[in-house]
Parts: sequence; C-alpha cells; structure tokens
Amino acid sequence: MKLTNKWQMSRWAYYQCSNYNDTPEMRNLITDSEWAYYYCLWIKDRPEMWSKITDSHWAYWYCRGVKNRLEVRRYINQ
Repeated sequence: MKLTNKWQMSRWAYYQCSNYNDTPEMRNLITDSEWAYYYCLWIKDRPEMWSKITDSHWAYWYCRGVKNRLEVRRYINQ
C-alpha cells in the first residue's frame, strides 16, 4: 500500500495505534488534525497529540468533545 499524503499516512498510523501498536514512532506519523483529534478522543488525550490539532473545524470539536484547552481553542475561527 502506497501512502501518498499526510491524511492517508495519519489515518494508517491512527489505526496502528488503535490496534495495540501505540508507540512514539506511530504517534509521530499522525500529523493531520482530523486523526490527531480522533486519537485524543478514542485512544488517549496526550499533549503531543492535541498540539497537532490546528485546523479550525477539528479544534472546535476537540474543545467541545474532549477538553476545552486554550492552546487548541486559539485555532478556532469565528
């Protein structure tokens, strides 16, 4: 399987983490805001992951569904 963009790579790494391969190397491969949000929501809310949520849409859902953090909330556009 050839992964050609950061969304596909992040998706693959997220599923690896969710299937008992949650290593720092796998977490480093998650660079997309959407998959960083899913990681925080379903696996574990880690600072190294929530700091990767920079898209306004996913920052909103993180603050609403996981934890309202000022560091993430600053990315939400009005």
